[in-house]
Amino acid sequence: MKKIVTCIGIRPDIIRLSQIIKKLDKHFNNIIVDSGQHYDYNLNKIFYEQLDVRPSDFNLDIKSGTHASQVAKLMIEFEKVLIKEAPVFVVVLGDNNSSLGFALATSKLNIPLIHIEAGMRSKNWIMPEEKNRIVIDHLADMNICYLPEHKENLIREGINPRRCWVVGNPIIEVVHAVQPTFHQDDAFYLVTCHRAENLEIKENLNKVLTFLGKLYQKKNIEIKFILMPKAKNMMEKYGFEFPEGIIPIPPQGFLEFLGMEKEAKLVLTDSGTVVEECAIFGTPCITIRESTERIDLIELGVNSLSGMDVDQMLDTTEMALSHKIEPVTHYGNNISDKICNILIGNSLNFSKNSSR
Repeated sequence: MKKIVTCIGIRPDIIRLSQIIKKLDKHFNNIIVDSGQHYDYNLNKIFYEQLDVRPSDFNLDIKSGTHASQVAKLMIEFEKVLIKEAPVFVVVLGDNNSSLGFALATSKLNIPLIHIEAGMRSKNWIMPEEKNRIVIDHLADMNICYLPEHKENLIREGINPRRCWVVGNPIIEVVHAVQPTFHQDDAFYLVTCHRAENLEIKENLNKVLTFLGKLYQKKNIEIKFILMPKAKNMMEKYGFEFPEGIIPIPPQGFLEFLGMEKEAKLVLTDSGTVVEECAIFGTPCITIRESTERIDLIELGVNSLSGMDVDQMLDTTEMALSHKIEPVTHYGNNISDKICNILIGNSLNFSKNSSR
């Protein structure tokens, strides 16, 4: 069996790759490398357990740090793994700092690189994720896209169409493969907030908290706030406290959190994965950002952009709650099989000196 490396950077990567890894394991000698960027039990190991993903073969233990330090440390450690294992190709998913480090190290050694989740664009150059995804797409020998419009983005940027495939969104397979475990009779709203643009800019974090406080005063419905370590640290740094009605809770396991998304009357988030899961359930969802790479969900009317003006946020909330959301049907099916078949076929042609 040909040896490959599959890379896991952060929690959403474990989720999206969970079904794909199981298929790759059947056809390849698949080496799993976890960056260690997410290292708490509730952000890492519990997802392996609940999604029945086997433990990683390597953990690079890069943990927290600045963007540069995370990418640099990962490249140094991952290069050692690549030299030792000498894979036929490397699979990377997403747009986080680990994904970028994995891609750069792979490309520098001229090992064929496959990027899953290619072609998404928010058109917001301030976002570190936007920079990461563009660099990874242009380094990749194969770009695996979720939707046709993602492939079109790549072609407009000059990437050869023969380096691009459209397979559907693997998140729908994952959601349908598990049984959520959370249930609550009383109504609640659910919040996640983790992106740099909302946490590292003091004014924006203050706006998010002000908005949530006013939303509770207006609706008198409990608001559960998933308090990630970075959000906790930034609130302490700025001396912020949660307004009345906002209940901070620790990061949840995948099955518990999926159940919360399904049960919530409204989800407010800056996560790309969360908005997709809500779209699958038909849960009203607002993206707390100025822009999004999930344009398809905006166009379908199942997700709304709040912007960063408090009054506009409140208006967007009223709009989102005013109509029924139909679960999306455009994410496709058999995605992990499609990806595996594409990689099996193209692995015959991979060459370190292959022309693009």
